[in-house]
Amino acid sequence: MARGSVLTWLTTALALVITMRVDAQAVLETGWSCEGHVVVLGLDSDRVYLGVSQPRVTLDQALRESWTVHSAPRTGGERSREQLRPRNVQAWEELQDIQHVAMHPRGRKALISARRNGGDFDVFLSHRTPSRVPGGRDVWSSPLPLDGLNSEADDVFPQWQGQDISFASNRGGTFQLFQARAALQYLRAAPYPLEVPGEVLSAVTVGPGFTWVARRLSEDQAMEVVRVSWPEPERPLAEGWTLCMDGVVGHVTVREVESRAKIRTMTLDEHGCVSLRGLPSGQAWTFEWEGGGAGITAMAEITSPEGRVVRRYALSPENGFAFVLLPLDAVAALENMGSLDGSDWPKSTLAILSYERGLPTPTSDSWRVFQGWAQGLQGQSERGILRVTGHTDASGTDDLNAALSLARAEYVATQLQSLVKWPKERVEVEALGSAEPLGNDPAQNRRVEVRWVRSLQ
Repeated sequence: MARGSVLTWLTTALALVITMRVDAQAVLETGWSCEGHVVVLGLDSDRVYLGVSQPRVTLDQALRESWTVHSAPRTGGERSREQLRPRNVQAWEELQDIQHVAMHPRGRKALISARRNGGDFDVFLSHRTPSRVPGGRDVWSSPLPLDGLNSEADDVFPQWQGQDISFASNRGGTFQLFQARAALQYLRAAPYPLEVPGEVLSAVTVGPGFTWVARRLSEDQAMEVVRVSWPEPERPLAEGWTLCMDGVVGHVTVREVESRAKIRTMTLDEHGCVSLRGLPSGQAWTFEWEGGGAGITAMAEITSPEGRVVRRYALSPENGFAFVLLPLDAVAALENMGSLDGSDWPKSTLAILSYERGLPTPTSDSWRVFQGWAQGLQGQSERGILRVTGHTDASGTDDLNAALSLARAEYVATQLQSLVKWPKERVEVEALGSAEPLGNDPAQNRRVEVRWVRSLQ
Protein backbone atom coordinates (compact mmCIF):
# COMPACT_ATOMS: atom_id res chain seq x y z
CA MET A 1 0.00 0.00 0.00
CA ALA A 2 1.33 3.49 -0.78
CA ARG A 3 2.84 5.39 2.15
CA GLY A 4 1.26 8.58 3.41
CA SER A 5 -2.26 7.37 2.76
CA VAL A 6 -4.65 10.11 3.83
CA LEU A 7 -7.98 8.32 3.85
CA THR A 8 -9.02 4.93 2.57
CA TRP A 9 -12.77 4.43 2.76
CA LEU A 10 -13.56 0.83 1.86
CA THR A 11 -17.22 0.24 2.52
CA THR A 12 -19.51 -1.44 0.01
CA ALA A 13 -22.37 0.93 0.70
CA LEU A 14 -21.10 4.29 -0.52
CA ALA A 15 -23.86 5.35 -2.89
CA LEU A 16 -27.53 6.16 -2.53
CA VAL A 17 -28.90 7.04 -5.90
CA ILE A 18 -32.22 8.73 -6.13
CA THR A 19 -33.16 10.16 -9.50
CA MET A 20 -34.81 13.51 -8.90
CA ARG A 21 -35.38 16.87 -10.52
CA VAL A 22 -33.05 19.69 -9.44
CA ASP A 23 -34.81 23.03 -9.46
CA ALA A 24 -35.09 24.25 -5.86
CA GLN A 25 -32.91 26.68 -3.97
CA ALA A 26 -30.74 24.95 -1.35
CA VAL A 27 -31.55 25.52 2.33
CA LEU A 28 -28.67 24.88 4.73
CA GLU A 29 -28.87 23.21 8.15
CA THR A 30 -26.05 22.41 10.59
CA GLY A 31 -24.59 18.91 10.59
CA TRP A 32 -21.05 18.34 11.93
CA SER A 33 -18.03 20.58 12.50
CA CYS A 34 -14.91 20.62 14.67
CA GLU A 35 -11.48 22.24 14.89
CA GLY A 36 -10.40 20.15 11.90
CA HIS A 37 -11.95 19.68 8.47
CA VAL A 38 -14.97 17.38 8.17
CA VAL A 39 -16.15 15.75 4.94
CA VAL A 40 -19.04 13.38 4.23
CA LEU A 41 -17.91 10.10 2.66
CA GLY A 42 -20.97 7.90 2.17
CA LEU A 43 -23.66 5.97 3.96
CA ASP A 44 -25.23 2.60 4.59
CA SER A 45 -28.80 1.85 5.58
CA ASP A 46 -28.65 3.58 8.97
CA ARG A 47 -25.35 5.49 9.28
CA VAL A 48 -23.57 8.28 7.44
CA TYR A 49 -19.77 8.25 7.41
CA LEU A 50 -17.50 11.25 7.91
CA GLY A 51 -13.80 11.93 7.47
CA VAL A 52 -12.18 14.19 10.10
CA SER A 53 -8.74 15.77 9.66
CA GLN A 54 -6.19 16.81 12.25
CA PRO A 55 -7.22 20.03 14.05
CA ARG A 56 -6.06 23.49 13.00
CA VAL A 57 -4.39 22.61 9.69
CA THR A 58 -4.90 24.15 6.27
CA LEU A 59 -7.02 22.25 3.77
CA ASP A 60 -4.01 21.74 1.51
CA GLN A 61 -2.07 20.24 4.42
CA ALA A 62 -5.06 18.13 5.53
CA LEU A 63 -5.37 16.52 2.10
CA ARG A 64 -1.81 15.22 2.46
CA GLU A 65 -2.12 13.93 6.03
CA SER A 66 -4.08 11.19 7.77
CA TRP A 67 -7.80 11.48 8.54
CA THR A 68 -10.01 9.47 10.87
CA VAL A 69 -13.37 7.95 9.93
CA HIS A 70 -16.45 8.58 12.07
CA SER A 71 -20.08 7.56 11.71
CA ALA A 72 -23.34 9.16 12.83
CA PRO A 73 -27.07 8.52 12.43
CA ARG A 74 -28.03 8.93 8.80
CA THR A 75 -30.26 11.94 9.45
CA GLY A 76 -27.92 13.61 11.94
CA GLY A 77 -26.74 13.18 15.52
CA GLU A 78 -23.69 12.42 17.61
CA ARG A 79 -20.73 10.98 15.71
CA SER A 80 -18.44 8.19 16.91
CA ARG A 81 -15.06 7.08 15.63
CA GLU A 82 -14.76 3.93 13.52
CA GLN A 83 -11.78 1.60 13.73
CA LEU A 84 -10.90 0.88 10.09
CA ARG A 85 -7.74 -0.54 8.59
CA PRO A 86 -6.65 0.37 5.04
CA ARG A 87 -6.83 -2.54 2.62
CA ASN A 88 -3.44 -3.77 1.43
CA VAL A 89 -3.72 -4.05 -2.36
CA GLN A 90 -0.52 -4.90 -4.16
CA ALA A 91 -1.65 -3.40 -7.47
CA TRP A 92 -2.05 0.01 -5.83
CA GLU A 93 1.49 0.20 -4.48
CA GLU A 94 2.61 2.03 -7.63
CA LEU A 95 0.55 5.04 -6.53
CA GLN A 96 1.93 7.73 -4.23
CA ASP A 97 0.06 9.25 -1.28
CA ILE A 98 -3.35 7.67 -1.73
CA GLN A 99 -5.81 10.33 -0.58
CA HIS A 100 -9.12 8.46 -0.78
CA VAL A 101 -10.56 5.16 -1.99
CA ALA A 102 -14.27 4.70 -2.76
CA MET A 103 -15.50 1.16 -3.35
CA HIS A 104 -18.47 0.66 -5.63
CA PRO A 105 -21.46 -0.78 -3.71
CA ARG A 106 -21.11 -4.07 -5.61
CA GLY A 107 -17.45 -4.31 -4.62
CA ARG A 108 -16.12 -4.90 -8.13
CA LYS A 109 -14.33 -1.61 -8.73
CA ALA A 110 -12.76 1.25 -6.82
CA LEU A 111 -12.15 4.94 -7.39
CA ILE A 112 -8.82 6.17 -6.04
CA SER A 113 -7.51 9.69 -5.55
CA ALA A 114 -3.71 9.63 -5.42
CA ARG A 115 -0.58 11.38 -6.61
CA ARG A 116 1.63 10.10 -9.38
CA ASN A 117 5.20 11.14 -9.95
CA GLY A 118 5.03 13.61 -7.10
CA GLY A 119 2.42 15.79 -8.80
CA ASP A 120 -1.14 16.75 -7.92
CA PHE A 121 -3.92 14.38 -6.88
CA ASP A 122 -5.67 12.58 -9.75
CA VAL A 123 -8.55 10.09 -9.96
CA PHE A 124 -7.87 6.45 -10.89
CA LEU A 125 -10.08 3.42 -11.53
CA SER A 126 -9.26 -0.16 -10.49
CA HIS A 127 -11.27 -3.35 -11.15
CA ARG A 128 -11.46 -6.47 -8.99
CA THR A 129 -11.36 -9.98 -10.47
CA PRO A 130 -12.62 -12.62 -8.00
CA SER A 131 -10.35 -15.60 -7.41
CA ARG A 132 -11.40 -18.82 -9.16
CA VAL A 133 -9.76 -20.82 -6.40
CA PRO A 134 -11.80 -21.38 -3.22
CA GLY A 135 -10.21 -19.33 -0.49
CA GLY A 136 -7.91 -17.58 -2.95
CA ARG A 137 -7.20 -13.86 -3.02
CA ASP A 138 -9.02 -11.52 -5.38
CA VAL A 139 -6.90 -9.69 -7.93
CA TRP A 140 -7.15 -5.93 -8.47
CA SER A 141 -6.11 -4.33 -11.75
CA SER A 142 -3.40 -1.71 -12.00
CA PRO A 143 -5.03 1.71 -11.39
CA LEU A 144 -6.06 3.40 -14.63
CA PRO A 145 -5.86 7.22 -14.59
CA LEU A 146 -9.11 8.83 -15.70
CA ASP A 147 -7.34 11.51 -17.69
CA GLY A 148 -10.56 12.67 -19.30
CA LEU A 149 -11.46 13.99 -15.84
CA ASN A 150 -8.12 14.78 -14.28
CA SER A 151 -6.71 18.29 -14.30
CA GLU A 152 -3.44 20.01 -13.42
CA ALA A 153 -4.97 20.84 -10.03
CA ASP A 154 -6.02 18.49 -7.21
CA ASP A 155 -8.92 16.08 -7.91
CA VAL A 156 -9.98 14.50 -4.62
CA PHE A 157 -12.69 12.60 -2.74
CA PRO A 158 -14.16 10.67 -5.69
CA GLN A 159 -17.51 9.01 -5.02
CA TRP A 160 -19.79 6.61 -6.87
CA GLN A 161 -23.19 7.95 -7.88
CA GLY A 162 -24.62 4.67 -9.19
CA GLN A 163 -22.38 3.96 -12.19
CA ASP A 164 -21.49 7.66 -12.52
CA ILE A 165 -18.74 9.52 -10.65
CA SER A 166 -18.54 12.69 -8.60
CA PHE A 167 -15.36 14.28 -7.24
CA ALA A 168 -14.02 17.62 -5.98
CA SER A 169 -11.47 19.68 -7.88
CA ASN A 170 -9.81 23.06 -7.36
CA ARG A 171 -9.12 23.51 -11.07
CA GLY A 172 -11.04 26.81 -10.88
CA GLY A 173 -9.14 28.09 -7.84
CA THR A 174 -11.44 26.77 -5.09
CA PHE A 175 -12.80 23.27 -4.63
CA GLN A 176 -16.11 22.54 -6.34
CA LEU A 177 -17.94 19.34 -7.22
CA PHE A 178 -17.83 17.77 -10.67
CA GLN A 179 -19.50 14.70 -12.17
CA ALA A 180 -18.79 12.29 -15.02
CA ARG A 181 -21.24 9.92 -16.72
CA ALA A 182 -20.52 6.24 -17.22
CA ALA A 183 -22.42 6.46 -20.52
CA LEU A 184 -19.65 8.80 -21.76
CA GLN A 185 -16.94 6.44 -20.42
CA TYR A 186 -15.82 9.06 -17.88
CA LEU A 187 -14.26 11.12 -20.64
CA ARG A 188 -15.76 14.46 -19.66
CA ALA A 189 -16.26 16.28 -16.36
CA ALA A 190 -19.16 18.66 -15.85
CA PRO A 191 -20.17 20.79 -12.85
CA TYR A 192 -22.25 18.89 -10.31
CA PRO A 193 -25.87 20.12 -10.37
CA LEU A 194 -25.82 21.41 -6.80
CA GLU A 195 -25.33 25.08 -6.02
CA VAL A 196 -24.04 25.73 -2.50
CA PRO A 197 -22.24 28.91 -1.40
CA GLY A 198 -18.53 28.54 -0.73
CA GLU A 199 -16.01 25.79 -1.38
CA VAL A 200 -17.37 22.21 -1.61
CA LEU A 201 -15.53 18.89 -1.15
CA SER A 202 -18.25 16.20 -1.13
CA ALA A 203 -21.99 15.54 -1.13
CA VAL A 204 -24.08 12.49 -0.18
CA THR A 205 -27.84 12.28 -0.71
CA VAL A 206 -29.60 10.33 2.02
CA GLY A 207 -33.22 10.84 1.01
CA PRO A 208 -35.70 12.97 -0.92
CA GLY A 209 -34.78 16.61 -0.39
CA PHE A 210 -31.96 15.65 2.01
CA THR A 211 -28.26 15.89 1.10
CA TRP A 212 -25.22 16.26 3.36
CA VAL A 213 -22.58 18.61 1.89
CA ALA A 214 -19.02 19.32 3.05
CA ARG A 215 -18.34 23.03 2.52
CA ARG A 216 -16.73 26.16 3.91
CA LEU A 217 -17.49 29.81 3.21
CA SER A 218 -13.93 31.20 3.34
CA GLU A 219 -10.34 29.94 3.21
CA ASP A 220 -9.73 30.70 6.89
CA GLN A 221 -12.53 28.34 7.94
CA ALA A 222 -12.51 24.57 8.31
CA MET A 223 -14.72 22.35 6.16
CA GLU A 224 -18.02 21.47 7.86
CA VAL A 225 -20.88 19.16 6.89
CA VAL A 226 -24.28 20.80 6.54
CA ARG A 227 -27.67 19.59 5.41
CA VAL A 228 -28.99 20.91 2.11
CA SER A 229 -32.65 20.58 1.10
CA TRP A 230 -31.81 19.19 -2.32
CA PRO A 231 -32.79 17.71 -4.71
CA GLU A 232 -36.49 18.37 -4.94
CA PRO A 233 -38.49 15.09 -4.95
CA GLU A 234 -39.60 14.14 -8.45
CA ARG A 235 -43.38 13.88 -8.77
CA PRO A 236 -44.10 13.61 -5.02
CA LEU A 237 -47.30 11.83 -4.11
CA ALA A 238 -50.15 14.21 -3.38
CA GLU A 239 -52.38 14.33 -0.32
CA GLY A 240 -54.77 11.39 -0.41
CA TRP A 241 -52.36 8.64 -1.45
CA THR A 242 -52.57 6.17 1.43
CA LEU A 243 -51.15 2.86 2.63
CA CYS A 244 -53.59 0.77 4.69
CA MET A 245 -52.62 -2.45 6.49
CA ASP A 246 -55.96 -4.20 7.02
CA GLY A 247 -56.54 -2.63 10.44
CA VAL A 248 -53.21 -3.68 11.98
CA VAL A 249 -50.96 -1.35 13.96
CA GLY A 250 -47.23 -0.75 14.15
CA HIS A 251 -44.59 1.00 12.09
CA VAL A 252 -43.74 0.86 8.38
CA THR A 253 -40.20 1.62 7.18
CA VAL A 254 -39.60 2.89 3.65
CA ARG A 255 -36.22 2.02 2.14
CA GLU A 256 -34.43 2.68 -1.14
CA VAL A 257 -34.48 -0.65 -2.99
CA GLU A 258 -30.84 -1.14 -3.93
CA SER A 259 -28.94 0.52 -1.08
CA ARG A 260 -31.51 -0.40 1.61
CA ALA A 261 -31.11 3.14 2.96
CA LYS A 262 -33.93 4.11 5.30
CA ILE A 263 -35.95 6.98 3.83
CA ARG A 264 -38.65 7.35 6.46
CA THR A 265 -40.47 5.49 9.24
CA MET A 266 -44.25 5.88 9.40
CA THR A 267 -46.67 5.03 12.21
CA LEU A 268 -49.98 3.41 11.26
CA ASP A 269 -53.04 5.10 12.79
CA GLU A 270 -55.85 3.34 14.66
CA HIS A 271 -57.31 2.23 11.33
CA GLY A 272 -54.01 0.77 10.18
CA CYS A 273 -53.43 3.56 7.61
CA VAL A 274 -50.76 6.17 6.93
CA SER A 275 -50.37 8.94 4.35
CA LEU A 276 -47.78 8.57 1.55
CA ARG A 277 -47.78 12.27 0.79
CA GLY A 278 -44.43 13.57 -0.47
CA LEU A 279 -42.93 10.18 -1.41
CA PRO A 280 -41.37 10.44 -4.90
CA SER A 281 -43.51 8.43 -7.31
CA GLY A 282 -41.03 7.86 -10.12
CA GLN A 283 -39.00 5.04 -8.53
CA ALA A 284 -39.36 1.82 -6.58
CA TRP A 285 -39.47 1.74 -2.77
CA THR A 286 -39.33 -1.14 -0.31
CA PHE A 287 -41.95 -1.06 2.47
CA GLU A 288 -41.28 -3.11 5.63
CA TRP A 289 -43.98 -3.69 8.24
CA GLU A 290 -42.44 -4.01 11.72
CA GLY A 291 -45.48 -5.55 13.41
CA GLY A 292 -45.20 -9.05 11.96
CA GLY A 293 -44.34 -12.32 13.64
CA ALA A 294 -44.64 -16.09 13.38
CA GLY A 295 -48.03 -17.16 12.06
CA ILE A 296 -49.12 -13.59 11.31
CA THR A 297 -50.25 -12.34 7.91
CA ALA A 298 -51.54 -8.97 6.74
CA MET A 299 -52.84 -7.31 3.59
CA ALA A 300 -51.37 -3.99 2.43
CA GLU A 301 -53.25 -1.74 0.01
CA ILE A 302 -52.19 1.43 -1.79
CA THR A 303 -55.15 3.74 -2.39
CA SER A 304 -55.36 6.79 -4.68
CA PRO A 305 -56.97 10.10 -3.65
CA GLU A 306 -60.11 8.97 -5.55
CA GLY A 307 -60.36 5.90 -3.32
CA ARG A 308 -59.18 3.40 -5.96
CA VAL A 309 -57.00 0.53 -4.73
CA VAL A 310 -54.06 0.52 -7.15
CA ARG A 311 -51.85 -2.02 -5.35
CA ARG A 312 -52.53 -4.94 -2.99
CA TYR A 313 -49.86 -7.06 -1.28
CA ALA A 314 -50.13 -10.11 0.97
CA LEU A 315 -47.53 -9.88 3.75
CA SER A 316 -46.24 -12.93 5.60
CA PRO A 317 -43.09 -14.29 7.26
CA GLU A 318 -42.14 -15.81 3.87
CA ASN A 319 -41.67 -12.36 2.28
CA GLY A 320 -40.33 -10.76 5.45
CA PHE A 321 -43.49 -8.66 5.83
CA ALA A 322 -42.16 -6.46 3.04
CA PHE A 323 -43.15 -5.45 -0.46
CA VAL A 324 -41.68 -3.35 -3.27
CA LEU A 325 -43.86 -0.53 -4.57
CA LEU A 326 -42.95 -0.28 -8.26
CA PRO A 327 -43.44 2.89 -10.35
CA LEU A 328 -45.91 1.18 -12.68
CA ASP A 329 -49.49 1.57 -13.93
CA ALA A 330 -51.55 3.97 -11.85
CA VAL A 331 -48.63 4.83 -9.55
CA ALA A 332 -46.33 5.79 -12.42
CA ALA A 333 -49.19 7.68 -14.07
CA LEU A 334 -50.06 9.89 -11.11
CA GLU A 335 -49.88 12.94 -13.33
CA ASN A 336 -51.58 11.13 -16.19
CA MET A 337 -55.10 10.12 -15.28
CA GLY A 338 -55.90 10.10 -18.99
CA SER A 339 -58.57 7.45 -18.63
CA LEU A 340 -60.34 9.59 -15.99
CA ASP A 341 -60.02 13.16 -17.21
CA GLY A 342 -60.75 12.62 -20.91
CA SER A 343 -57.33 13.87 -22.01
CA ASP A 344 -55.69 12.70 -25.22
CA TRP A 345 -52.68 11.19 -23.43
CA PRO A 346 -52.02 7.44 -23.71
CA LYS A 347 -54.00 5.38 -21.21
CA SER A 348 -50.72 3.98 -19.89
CA THR A 349 -47.38 5.79 -20.01
CA LEU A 350 -45.16 2.82 -19.14
CA ALA A 351 -44.48 -0.59 -20.66
CA ILE A 352 -42.02 -3.19 -19.37
CA LEU A 353 -40.53 -6.03 -21.40
CA SER A 354 -39.03 -9.12 -19.77
CA TYR A 355 -35.96 -11.12 -20.82
CA GLU A 356 -34.34 -14.49 -20.40
CA ARG A 357 -30.83 -14.48 -18.96
CA GLY A 358 -28.23 -13.18 -21.42
CA LEU A 359 -30.64 -12.62 -24.35
CA PRO A 360 -30.99 -9.25 -26.14
CA THR A 361 -34.58 -9.87 -27.32
CA PRO A 362 -37.65 -9.93 -25.03
CA THR A 363 -39.74 -12.94 -24.09
CA SER A 364 -42.58 -13.73 -26.50
CA ASP A 365 -45.28 -13.10 -23.88
CA SER A 366 -44.00 -9.67 -22.89
CA TRP A 367 -43.47 -8.79 -26.55
CA ARG A 368 -47.10 -9.52 -27.39
CA VAL A 369 -48.28 -7.31 -24.55
CA PHE A 370 -45.86 -4.60 -25.62
CA GLN A 371 -47.11 -4.64 -29.20
CA GLY A 372 -50.63 -3.95 -27.98
CA TRP A 373 -49.36 -1.12 -25.79
CA ALA A 374 -47.35 0.36 -28.65
CA GLN A 375 -50.43 0.51 -30.89
CA GLY A 376 -51.97 2.88 -28.34
CA LEU A 377 -49.17 5.35 -29.07
CA GLN A 378 -50.43 6.09 -32.56
CA GLY A 379 -50.52 9.83 -33.11
CA GLN A 380 -48.73 10.65 -29.85
CA SER A 381 -45.27 11.45 -31.21
CA GLU A 382 -45.98 15.19 -31.44
CA ARG A 383 -47.07 15.31 -27.81
CA GLY A 384 -44.26 13.37 -26.20
CA ILE A 385 -41.04 11.40 -26.47
CA LEU A 386 -40.27 7.77 -25.69
CA ARG A 387 -37.57 7.01 -23.14
CA VAL A 388 -36.25 3.45 -23.56
CA THR A 389 -34.11 2.15 -20.68
CA GLY A 390 -32.36 -1.22 -20.70
CA HIS A 391 -31.56 -3.23 -17.55
CA THR A 392 -29.91 -6.55 -16.70
CA ASP A 393 -29.57 -8.76 -13.66
CA ALA A 394 -26.28 -8.79 -11.73
CA SER A 395 -24.93 -12.11 -13.06
CA GLY A 396 -22.44 -10.61 -15.55
CA THR A 397 -19.56 -8.17 -15.28
CA ASP A 398 -20.29 -4.45 -15.30
CA ASP A 399 -19.02 -4.12 -18.88
CA LEU A 400 -21.07 -7.06 -20.16
CA ASN A 401 -24.18 -5.85 -18.36
CA ALA A 402 -23.78 -2.37 -19.81
CA ALA A 403 -23.43 -3.76 -23.34
CA LEU A 404 -26.38 -6.15 -22.96
CA SER A 405 -28.70 -3.51 -21.51
CA LEU A 406 -27.80 -1.20 -24.40
CA ALA A 407 -28.49 -3.95 -26.96
CA ARG A 408 -31.89 -4.60 -25.39
CA ALA A 409 -32.84 -0.92 -25.36
CA GLU A 410 -31.65 -0.28 -28.93
CA TYR A 411 -33.60 -3.30 -30.22
CA VAL A 412 -36.83 -2.02 -28.67
CA ALA A 413 -36.18 1.52 -29.94
CA THR A 414 -35.70 0.21 -33.47
CA GLN A 415 -38.90 -1.85 -33.27
CA LEU A 416 -40.87 1.21 -32.12
CA GLN A 417 -39.80 3.07 -35.21
CA SER A 418 -41.07 0.14 -37.30
CA LEU A 419 -44.24 -0.73 -35.35
CA VAL A 420 -45.77 2.72 -34.90
CA LYS A 421 -43.53 4.82 -37.17
CA TRP A 422 -42.19 6.67 -34.14
CA PRO A 423 -39.62 9.31 -35.24
CA LYS A 424 -36.07 8.28 -34.39
CA GLU A 425 -35.24 11.75 -33.07
CA ARG A 426 -38.05 11.42 -30.48
CA VAL A 427 -36.67 8.24 -28.91
CA GLU A 428 -34.14 8.44 -26.07
CA VAL A 429 -32.11 5.30 -25.35
CA GLU A 430 -30.37 4.66 -22.02
CA ALA A 431 -28.48 1.62 -20.72
CA LEU A 432 -28.13 1.13 -16.96
CA GLY A 433 -26.74 -2.40 -16.77
CA SER A 434 -27.54 -3.87 -13.35
CA ALA A 435 -27.38 -0.51 -11.54
CA GLU A 436 -31.10 -0.19 -10.77
CA PRO A 437 -32.65 -3.53 -9.76
CA LEU A 438 -36.32 -3.70 -8.84
CA GLY A 439 -35.73 -6.35 -6.18
CA ASN A 440 -33.93 -9.60 -5.43
CA ASP A 441 -35.49 -11.62 -8.27
CA PRO A 442 -33.07 -11.65 -11.25
CA ALA A 443 -35.95 -12.31 -13.70
CA GLN A 444 -37.68 -9.16 -12.50
CA ASN A 445 -34.52 -7.12 -13.01
CA ARG A 446 -33.96 -8.28 -16.62
CA ARG A 447 -36.15 -5.71 -18.35
CA VAL A 448 -36.55 -2.78 -20.70
CA GLU A 449 -38.73 0.10 -19.56
CA VAL A 450 -40.41 2.25 -22.19
CA ARG A 451 -41.92 5.50 -20.93
CA TRP A 452 -43.99 8.01 -22.83
CA VAL A 453 -42.92 11.43 -21.53
CA ARG A 454 -44.99 14.49 -22.29
CA SER A 455 -43.18 17.17 -24.25
CA LEU A 456 -42.91 20.56 -22.62
CA GLN A 457 -43.05 22.37 -25.95
